[in-house]
Amino acid sequence: MIRNEKYKWINVLIWLLSVVTMIGLMILGSRLLEEDNKGLLIEFSIITIVTLIYLFLISGKKTFSYLNHQTGYTVRMLFPTLIFSIIFALFGVLSIFLENPPVISGWPVDLLLFAINMFLVGVYEEACFRACACDALLPALKKTKHPFLLTAIISGLVFGYVHVVSVDWSDLQQILQFVLKITNLLLSGAAFMILYWKTRNLLGLAIVHGLKDFLPSLLDCIFNFENVDQSATYTSGDSDTTIVYLVQLVFELICLIYIYKKVGKTIDYQKTLEEW
Repeated sequence: MIRNEKYKWINVLIWLLSVVTMIGLMILGSRLLEEDNKGLLIEFSIITIVTLIYLFLISGKKTFSYLNHQTGYTVRMLFPTLIFSIIFALFGVLSIFLENPPVISGWPVDLLLFAINMFLVGVYEEACFRACACDALLPALKKTKHPFLLTAIISGLVFGYVHVVSVDWSDLQQILQFVLKITNLLLSGAAFMILYWKTRNLLGLAIVHGLKDFLPSLLDCIFNFENVDQSATYTSGDSDTTIVYLVQLVFELICLIYIYKKVGKTIDYQKTLEEW
């Protein structure tokens, strides 16, 4: 953990290195491991451990001392952000009645592994894009006029960009989806960042993040659907995906405003900055 003010920007480089390492491990894992839940469990476990090591390099033991601090409060305040994922899960329920899909053999084990994997995703993404980012950027930006806003924007843009799989820059529809995807994740990340400023609670953030990823694909582990919706992950040329992103944009904005009013306005930002 770097204490000398002159070298605080080194922590920012360590955070960026953690992002690059995460992407590199994902690429390596996709080439060396099977892309099933067992293979992903190995990949995500390694990424989680490595990301937590980066967090320790940046923050020392202080972040881990807050691991279980106000977990219930963090989950409760972030619960509205799950509504969009719950709606996707309900569409899956509707698909069961419309398609009458067959049940996947051995689904309980697959479902359990998928749940663990999504929790691990919640841990390493929140550790990287909230904890590491905030603990590195806030001290480095302390003397700027809006350190909290800049921290939320920088980390949110990086968070959004790494979630874009591919873009055809000759397709205006995909370019629009690219912008909407990053904007949605910027707003979502800002909501989570506010809770991190308030509680420094990594566990609560990871639980909600994991649920956001788990709920839309929950039934895909149980039933063999003919058509699986990938609009939450990929940019495509389909107008349906753009509509989903536009609806999500409104939703994420409402959630951010709600969390800012409920949590953000209760934060003493000057005191928090001094104690960070």
